[in-house]
Amino acid sequence: MIPGIHPYYDQFIRIAGLFDRTCNYRIKEIFLGDAENFKISCIFVTLDDLRQVIIWDCSKKTNLPGNIKNELIKHLQNSGAYAGYLFLQDAVVQAISMRGPRLEFERGAYPYPELPGEDVICEYQEITLALDSYLDQLHKTVSRIFFRVYGEGELAKQELIVLSCILKIFFRKILLEHGIDIDALEGSLMHDLITLGSAIPKYLDNGPEPWADQVISSVMVEEGCSVRVPEPIRIHLTDPVMVNRAIRRLLNRGKMIRKKKAEYTAGGCDLSSLFSSQVFAHVVRGLKEADKPTAIIDPLAGDGELALVILRLFDSQEKSPSDYFRKIAGAIFTADPSLSSVMLTRFGLVLQMMDGRLMHPDMLRPCPWNIMDIFCSNVRPGNTLLTREIEDEYLSVQQAKEAVCSMRPIDQCWLMELTDTRAMLITAPCRKMNLKTPEMGQYLCKRFKSYSHEAMTALYAAELAIRTLNHDSYIFLPSSWLSDMHAAQFRKMLRESRVTKIILEEPSESGRIHESWSCISAGEPLPSIMITRIADDGFTRSYPLIKEDLPETDGWNLEDPSGKEILNCLAKDTVPLSEYCLGALYRPCDMERKTGCFLSIQFRQGQLLVLSGDSPDGNADLIIKGPDKYLEGLLQSELISWYCRFVTRTRSAVHPEQLIAAIPVHQPDWFSPEERMYVKQIAESLRVRSFLTRKLQYSKAFHDRERIKKKLLLADEMLNEGVYSLYQVPVTLHEQLSFESMRTIHQFLR
Repeated sequence: MIPGIHPYYDQFIRIAGLFDRTCNYRIKEIFLGDAENFKISCIFVTLDDLRQVIIWDCSKKTNLPGNIKNELIKHLQNSGAYAGYLFLQDAVVQAISMRGPRLEFERGAYPYPELPGEDVICEYQEITLALDSYLDQLHKTVSRIFFRVYGEGELAKQELIVLSCILKIFFRKILLEHGIDIDALEGSLMHDLITLGSAIPKYLDNGPEPWADQVISSVMVEEGCSVRVPEPIRIHLTDPVMVNRAIRRLLNRGKMIRKKKAEYTAGGCDLSSLFSSQVFAHVVRGLKEADKPTAIIDPLAGDGELALVILRLFDSQEKSPSDYFRKIAGAIFTADPSLSSVMLTRFGLVLQMMDGRLMHPDMLRPCPWNIMDIFCSNVRPGNTLLTREIEDEYLSVQQAKEAVCSMRPIDQCWLMELTDTRAMLITAPCRKMNLKTPEMGQYLCKRFKSYSHEAMTALYAAELAIRTLNHDSYIFLPSSWLSDMHAAQFRKMLRESRVTKIILEEPSESGRIHESWSCISAGEPLPSIMITRIADDGFTRSYPLIKEDLPETDGWNLEDPSGKEILNCLAKDTVPLSEYCLGALYRPCDMERKTGCFLSIQFRQGQLLVLSGDSPDGNADLIIKGPDKYLEGLLQSELISWYCRFVTRTRSAVHPEQLIAAIPVHQPDWFSPEERMYVKQIAESLRVRSFLTRKLQYSKAFHDRERIKKKLLLADEMLNEGVYSLYQVPVTLHEQLSFESMRTIHQFLR
C-alpha cells in the first residue's frame, strides 16, 4: 500500500490492481508550460517489476479543459510510464493506457495485469521518432560548427566534443522551459550537476585532456539551442532512460555512416529482453522482500541504463535534492572504458537526481565538493577486468602503453569505500570488448578460472566481483553462457566460489525472439547450489545441486536430481511401448476404414492425449488396436505425462512417434497378488472416471456438477496411486509430480 496519500486513493489502488505490486513511489509537481502554466501534483508508483504508473491528482476539480488533457497525454508519452490514471473530485477514475495507436481518456480504471507491454520503459513511437529527428538535427548543427573550426581530420575528438555539447543543450533546454538562466547559477548545485552531467571525463590522474576550446563550445551550445524542439517532446518530462537510448541510437548511426571500427564495440545483449525476462522480475522481487539494496555495482555499465532502472528500488523521499545526490553518489558504482558511455551514464544519473525539482532552494546553494568527488570516483572511465599489471604481459613499452590506452585498466581501490555488508551487486553483460590479442588472453588465463577463448566479459566480471567482494550479489548472464560449451569454465568457478544460487529461464516451446537470461547469486559459502527454474507463465521450481556432484570432466547437467531418481524408477522392470505391443503400433493412414476398438495417442503442447473408441482418430500420432484398460490408464497417468515433458525439455528435438514408442511400460507380474491389485485399481479407476465424465455432460444443476468433479479427482488419485505403486516411485516425489502435472494441464487448456 502507498502511505500518506488521499483517502480516495485506497479505493482506486484496489480498482487498479496495484495492491501488493507497489515497490516504491515518489510525489512530484509538474508545470504544464504549454497549458497556461497549469500546476498539477502526480505520484509515480514503481511496481514490483520496476515499471511505473502515474497517478495525476486533480481531486480539487470535477473536469479538465481539453488542452490540459492533451498535455497529460504528452506527459505520459514522455515519461515512459506503463499507464496513467487521472483522479477527479467526484471520485470518477479515468484511465489512459497503452492500448492502441492513439491515447485518450477512457472511463474506468483498468487493472494493472490487463495492461499490455513487457518492457520497463514504454517508448511511444511518435515520441521516439520525434526525439531521433530532433537529435539528428541537433547533431548536424553542432557538427557543422565543429568541422568549421577543427576540420575533418579530428574524428577522434568529434564524437566526444559534439556529445558533450548535445548534453549541455539538453540541460539548457530543460532550464529554459522553467524560465531559468543557467549563466546566473554559477557556483550552485544545479550548475555543478549540469557540468558533471555534460563534461568529458578524464582517465585517472593524467591531467586534463586538450578538448574543445570553451569559447567554441559555448558557440556550439548557443547554436544548438536555436534548434526547435518538435511538438510531441517535453524535454523536462522525458524519462532519462528514453533520452539515453535515443542518444545511444544517435551515436550508433554516426558510426555506421563513418563505417569505421569503434575501439570499443557493443555486444549483442539487449537489455530490453533482460527487463522483460522472468529472471529479472524474480530477482527484483527477492531484493524487495529481503531489503532495499544499499549499492548498485555495474562493472560493465554501458550507457548506464541498467543502473537507472535498478535505481527505482531506492527510496527517493529525501528532504532535499542534495540529500538525494549524496545517497546516489555513495550507492552507484559503474565503470566503462568508453568515455562516451561514462558521459551518458553521468548524464542519466544527473537527470534522475534533478527529477524536475529545479525550483528547490537547495539547487541554488553551493554543492559540497566531497559529494562531487565521490560521484566522480564511483562513476568513472575504467575497466574492472584489468589492472595496471597488464603492462607486464607485453614485450615492449610502446605495446604496453597502447594496451593501457585502449583497455583503460582501473585502479584497485575502486570499491574500497563500500563497507556496508548488505550491499547487492547487480551487473549485466551489456558491453563486449575485443580481447583477442595473445597477450590479453595470457593475462586473463592467469587471472580468471572462467577464462575461455571467447570474450565472455560478463563472466569474468562476475568471477572477479564474487572473489573480491564479501557482499550478497546478483550477476545477470545470458542463458547460453550456461551451456555445455562453457561448462568446464563454470565448474572451475563454482567449485571454489561463493555461488549459492543459479536462476534460469525455462526454454520456451514456441521459441523466443530474444535470448533467455540467467542469474548467478553469491552469498555465504555453502556445499550446495540452489537451482531455480522459471517458466514463461511464472511457475518456479527449486532444488539443490551439491558442488561435489559436478563432474570434473565433460558434462554439464543442471537438471533436477529428483528427475534422475524418477527415471531410475521408470527404467526398472519396464519395456518400451513398442515392445509391449509387440510392434503393433500403427499410423492413422494404416487404419483407415478399420473397425474395432482402438487407442489413439497424440502428443501436443507438452501433453499426452489418449482417446479410446470404435474408430481411430485421424489426428493421432500412433494407434494401438484392441482394448487394454491397464495401458490406457497408464498412458493417462501423471507419471507418464511427466516423462514425456522431461524428454522433450532435455532433448533438442524429439519426434512424437519416437517419443510415444519409447514410453517405458511396466509389465505386471501376474503371479504377484499385490501387482494384480494395482492393475485392477488402475482399470477400475479408469472405468469410474469414464462413467463420471459421461454423467457430467448431462448434469445441469451446479451442486451436482461440483459433486461429480470431486469424485473425478478421487478417481484420478486412485489411478495415479496405482501407477506410482507399480513403478515404486517414492512418496516424497508424488506431490511434485502432481503439482507439475496440474500446472501443465491448466496451461494446455488455457
